[in-house]
Amino acid sequence: MNAVTLSVRALLVAIYSAACPLLAKADPALSHLDLHANQYTQELIDLVNIPSISSLPEHAEDILAAATWLETRLRTAGLEEVSIYPTHAQPLVYGQWLHAKGAPTVLIYGHYDVQPVDPLELWHTAPFDAQLVNGEFLGRGVADDKGGLLQPIQAVEALLTSSGGKLPVNVKILLEGQEEVGSPDFAAFLRSHKSLLKADYALSADGGQMFQDQGILAIGLRGAVAVEVTLQTLSSDQHSGMKGGSVLNPINALAKLLAGMVDENNHITVEGFYDDVKEIDAEDKEDLAAFPFDEEAELASLGAALPVGEKGFTTLERRWLRPTLDVVGIYGGFEGVGIKTIVPSKATAKISCRIVPNQNPDTIIKALESHVKEHAPAAANVTFKTLGFKAFPYSMPKNTIVNNAGSKVLQEVTGKPTLYYREGGTIPAMALLKKELGIDMTMFGFGLPDDRIHAPNERWAEADNDSTCMWGEAGTGRACTRPAALRM
Repeated sequence: MNAVTLSVRALLVAIYSAACPLLAKADPALSHLDLHANQYTQELIDLVNIPSISSLPEHAEDILAAATWLETRLRTAGLEEVSIYPTHAQPLVYGQWLHAKGAPTVLIYGHYDVQPVDPLELWHTAPFDAQLVNGEFLGRGVADDKGGLLQPIQAVEALLTSSGGKLPVNVKILLEGQEEVGSPDFAAFLRSHKSLLKADYALSADGGQMFQDQGILAIGLRGAVAVEVTLQTLSSDQHSGMKGGSVLNPINALAKLLAGMVDENNHITVEGFYDDVKEIDAEDKEDLAAFPFDEEAELASLGAALPVGEKGFTTLERRWLRPTLDVVGIYGGFEGVGIKTIVPSKATAKISCRIVPNQNPDTIIKALESHVKEHAPAAANVTFKTLGFKAFPYSMPKNTIVNNAGSKVLQEVTGKPTLYYREGGTIPAMALLKKELGIDMTMFGFGLPDDRIHAPNERWAEADNDSTCMWGEAGTGRACTRPAALRM
């Protein structure tokens, strides 16, 4: 490896060490992580206990509290020029260390905002009273992304403390507070702070692994759009006996409209929806074939009877390289216990679409709006609005400095060649960084698919947060032999 790759790899080794429990005691940085394991456990609990929900205005003060907490933590870790940068809504937190003369600069990204907790009654513990139970942290945001973003901060601190205040590379850390709502102010911030954020390489602390014993790196993510559709047919709710059968029920009409957006083959019927979809190419097929996917085991873990999706494509093809349209919320009429005999006046649905390479979110939004207005019944007034969650799909080449370094670290730890894949989810910042700053970003996170992110009882294995192994074991050449019960 050349000098640049080695220096970037050294940072990756340190961050990976902050994600895994087995320690190479001889390394001073890893010894620091081990010595402060209890402190780092408490830090995760403290940060998770701040209910920094970005989508709910009533949590604006909590968002600021989380940003302030992270501002303090960056300073204590040894970063400089630490500051909170306001946006139109949720602020960003930034810090840097730029004293590695002649070395490359690495920008590390994470987000501190979290999803809402509904339905609350399905949680086994209070979502913002983080608990460590049977080796698992429980709480909203433990895995997405508060556990992840703390690891590079702790790794930088360990390196600075154990090496006389030096790092192998220059580091900039940028923590966002509106990732879960589509990063609406992120592009403008990047454009107005290009000099501040200038870097050679970028890492995302938001992300994860798919397996306990097989390293993977993502080379793409789907983009996303979200819209809301409301049909109103009456000025107010009406008695279902007196008016039922003679006026249009908006819930019935909306259900029919939504059902018509996908056909019997699970093909999206919105006109123009597939026009720009990239065809699955030979390299995609190689990556798909190499990926160890056990569909039956996954179905069992999800409690699902059968795989469902667009006809003519495999499950992985659908997730990696095909767009989707999902109704993620629908409401109208009486929603309480029991029955209320009415014809509702209006009904609303929230729709989320994941989009793939070559698709443009603005084009998809226009196609959705045209479809809704064309196919809605004449007896309904239609309201169509976007919900702010809008992101371009992201793709990057495999052969980059950071991917190569990360791949070597993962392979040394697991003993298996690192696999490349495409993530079905969305991190808006990754496409925006590439567009505005010209930087490809490598996802280097360590959660697992069963962490229940965005769902009740979000979890993060203690092994994921224990300030040790993955990055460190690779640096010493030792194998990471974590017990399977702890999981990566």
